[in-house]
Amino acid sequence: ENVKRLSGIDRYSTNAAILNEFSKDINFNNIYFANGENFPDALSGSSAAAKNSAPILLTDGSYYRGKSIIDSNSESISFIKLLGGTSIIPDSLAERILKPSKSLLGYSTYYYPGDNASYNSLISNSDLIDEIATDTFDTDGYGNLSGDIPVDQLNYASKNKISTLAMITNNFDGDIAKSMLENSSNRNKLINNILNVLVANNYKGVNIDLEGVYYDDRTYLSTFMKELYNVLHSQGFEVTISVPAKTRDSLNDNWAGAFDYAEIAKYSDKIILMTYDEHWSGGTPGPIASINWVQNVVNYTLTVVPKDKIMVGIASYAYDWTSTGKKADAYSIQQAYDIAAKYNSTVKWDSTSKSPYFNYTDNSGVYHTVWFENSTSIGYKLDIVNNCDLSGAAMWRLGLENSDFWSIIALRLNK
Repeated sequence: ENVKRLSGIDRYSTNAAILNEFSKDINFNNIYFANGENFPDALSGSSAAAKNSAPILLTDGSYYRGKSIIDSNSESISFIKLLGGTSIIPDSLAERILKPSKSLLGYSTYYYPGDNASYNSLISNSDLIDEIATDTFDTDGYGNLSGDIPVDQLNYASKNKISTLAMITNNFDGDIAKSMLENSSNRNKLINNILNVLVANNYKGVNIDLEGVYYDDRTYLSTFMKELYNVLHSQGFEVTISVPAKTRDSLNDNWAGAFDYAEIAKYSDKIILMTYDEHWSGGTPGPIASINWVQNVVNYTLTVVPKDKIMVGIASYAYDWTSTGKKADAYSIQQAYDIAAKYNSTVKWDSTSKSPYFNYTDNSGVYHTVWFENSTSIGYKLDIVNNCDLSGAAMWRLGLENSDFWSIIALRLNK
């Protein structure tokens, strides 16, 4: 009871845990960086740091844990002292610290008891995640909410200064959306239920993810967002919405016609572009998100939505289509690589779409085509976030990615 262990999954996380514990006693005027693989450098600077009650952060040269601690004390930082030459700690690390980073939102799930994939990813990568949206709530056509509270995720996020959003879905059912949106009593009931969930579970805001909305409910959807925004903002909550990706506004489009980007943006803190499933599981094989398509979606969005409200959706999964024409199976990134290895298939690179893919024939003689995302392909998409100076990126979903994803996120988003 009188013993508290300060530790993490590695030396960098342990370093962050120690800093977090003693942050109130640390002087952030000077901060020291030492390479975590070169302990003599850290030891040589420890006496100077101790004399000034200054922190020493361990880095591998490309990233460091404890970003939230540094960000929260950024106004106090006058000097950054790098212990070692540029081959040990590059100048770019200091530049990234001094330059504001882009936000990363991670969608988290809890589909069944014991489903800890998202939770484990959250723990392992908490220093790179600014916000999570928990995919745990569904609405019906009458404004009722149902779902399990992901208590462990919320508690961990709160302790690690990660903002939390309650994600609200309609199970891809346009009829549910229609019944709710077209009836003012149902809209108000849902808004009040959302508010109650946010207050009761200490959420910081909401993520609306209504999909399959009929295009003739366009005005009703905008009205709902306005009503929701007015209620929640008055209580200090953040309002975000996930929207289908589109390169132009087509009012009669069955998938995206209901989403009036310009109007919705007036009543949203963030517009999250679902820039994935360019080729979906029920269609023909192809890139999940080709780079030119993503750029075109962003280009259109910038004409109607302020750039600081735009987040680019990043997929962290694979689709496996078969020559039989059945719906594609969805895999994690590691599962995709494992399948390629199992069937001795070479992962190829499509230079036009900037996407990886491979083909194989299974033991039943069925031909498969697999497209997925990897660290290289999402790196190109994160470049769009930076080049267009957008708010950040949103990953669907935590637990499907591999470790390479986080390395490129740290580099591209200045984490």
